[in-house]
Amino acid sequence: MNKLVQIFTAVVILLMPLFFSAGTAAAAAVVLTPSIQAALDLTAATAAAGDRNRLKSQYSELTVLTAQYDSREEQIRVLHEANAQSLISVRKQITAIDQAAVAKLTATVTSAKERYQPLFDQYSALNSRITLVKGLKDKTLNAVLKAQADAMKITVQIARQDIRDKEAVLKAAKEARTRKMTAARNTLSGIESPQASIKSQKSAAAALNKRITADFSSFKAAIRKQNPSLAGQSLSSLVSGYKQIAVSKQKIIELEQKVAAVIAATFKQIRS
Repeated sequence: MNKLVQIFTAVVILLMPLFFSAGTAAAAAVVLTPSIQAALDLTAATAAAGDRNRLKSQYSELTVLTAQYDSREEQIRVLHEANAQSLISVRKQITAIDQAAVAKLTATVTSAKERYQPLFDQYSALNSRITLVKGLKDKTLNAVLKAQADAMKITVQIARQDIRDKEAVLKAAKEARTRKMTAARNTLSGIESPQASIKSQKSAAAALNKRITADFSSFKAAIRKQNPSLAGQSLSSLVSGYKQIAVSKQKIIELEQKVAAVIAATFKQIRS
């Protein structure tokens, strides 16, 4: 009798963490603690040899799957954060394509206009003076002013052509920059398909996580009651759920790698 009391006391002590965590089980991830292992061992001890071995085998498989889940979660986190940072960088680099060159050419056009403006002002003033002097009918003055205007006209034409040439170079540079930016953005848009698939896979994984949480609650209830049959059913469902979620997680990893490859291709395109 005393031995039964001791066993009962030991079981209660082992299962206390399960009872106290029951209120948060629905929201918690599957965590296989030593107390759960002990409770399972006690449950398995009440089962037939074949069922006992099956329970231990399923639990061992579940342990491996949960570790794999955590590993893939970390891998996904690292990949996703790296892609997020790379996206920020590549988008900045797209904006910066030939930006300095265009800015330099813009400054060249502005400088040329400012340099030639006094000449244009002088030429304009001279033509205005010719118009006024025409009314005075002073042929000599008219001839002098016209000669000055004709001489200046060539210089003005050269100046205006210089500005037009510089503006043409600037326009071509802007158009080339726009083409390069558009091409880079088109390449980068290749991330949209894998990103949409990632969202879909995450939704599938979230649904599976809800099922796993429910199965884990059932499993803990079964080992509290030392019910090998229910414990086996719950473990079987947990193993199945984790295998399915492992597929989704692996797909997410592969999709994040595709996103990384597209970003890398865009970087290469920008630098070429």
